[in-house]
Amino acid sequence: MEVNLSQLDKSPLPFLHLMQELKHIERTGWLRTIEKPESVGSHSFRLALLGGFAPHPLDPMKCMFIGLCHDLAESVVGDIPTYAGISKERKHKLEYFGFRYIVELVKPCNAVLADKILTAWLDYEEARTPEGRWVREMDKLECMVQAHEYEQKTYGEKDLEEFQGLSSKIRSPDGMAWLDLLRQERSAHLSKRKRRLPVIFITGALSVGATQCALLSQEFGFQHISLEGILREKSEDQTYLHAEFVRDCLKEEVDVPVGLVVGLLERKIEEGMNEGRQWSLVHGFPKSMEQVLEFERKAQKTNYTLFLKCSAEGDRAGSPGQPYGADDEPDAWKARSVDLKDYLRSMEGYFKEINCDGSEAEVYGLVKNAVDEFIEYAEREK
Repeated sequence: MEVNLSQLDKSPLPFLHLMQELKHIERTGWLRTIEKPESVGSHSFRLALLGGFAPHPLDPMKCMFIGLCHDLAESVVGDIPTYAGISKERKHKLEYFGFRYIVELVKPCNAVLADKILTAWLDYEEARTPEGRWVREMDKLECMVQAHEYEQKTYGEKDLEEFQGLSSKIRSPDGMAWLDLLRQERSAHLSKRKRRLPVIFITGALSVGATQCALLSQEFGFQHISLEGILREKSEDQTYLHAEFVRDCLKEEVDVPVGLVVGLLERKIEEGMNEGRQWSLVHGFPKSMEQVLEFERKAQKTNYTLFLKCSAEGDRAGSPGQPYGADDEPDAWKARSVDLKDYLRSMEGYFKEINCDGSEAEVYGLVKNAVDEFIEYAEREK
């Protein structure tokens, strides 16, 4: 079938086809330190969302549109980095011609939108309005946020300090307040990378894990943390911002977002450290790759894990009386646990699998020996 080219030119399709490039063009400023960095499209998407937080009397919708449009020309000319040796004037000209092409694609279908796209870019580029100036400022803040997130993702092993120099571009009261919070987050994260959290995860057959954690806690004075218990406790805490949400997640058997889970767990472990507990035992975590990777990014890269295998429970992730998340049906858990165990097992010295088919005393002997080995390994690493 032949394509009706005249009708095609009057449709949004040519514009949409061009915009898909933004999903794949990498932000070149990160390439010196980060493998597979964010795309231009992902940066613009988050900057547009940030525009929705524009303070009064700015127009948040206008800010969002400027953020969405500011890098559209990169679908034509690519992302031109500052170190490419191209003058600002030349870069502006290239991007202007990119936008001229974009306008020509959009105009036959929607002339008003075409004009708005070009106006939004010029507003951003030349800081013509308060909204344009604010989005330019937020573009720098978003970059600093991304740099911090890459520091988390790379466990503090990549030096992204240079991007914090963008702080001189932040001048608005809201921007400076958010920058101060970002600095606090970053400082806390970099400090955490210099210490070890004394924690052992107990996952797999959770009803067995609860018993074994209780025995270890009783004998050695370890802090015994139940992920389920933390979530239920916070769901009833009326001072906790997400109490109702967590309560509804538990009620409807929906997984609590991994970021909330890791944040609550980390704070509980730190409470135990402040109380003088030598080790914390966490049963019910991790249940997925997402959880363990988030903990590694936000708290600690490598962590000791006991995986309890019990044929009577069929490796099920929960136990009678404990709710499952939406993905925690037995078959789903078995599929997820294969990848999770393979990943954890790759951490030499940090993973042990215990067969729990014996008596309580027999299993405790195996668990205790495994924990002793973990502690000895930790001492050697100091």
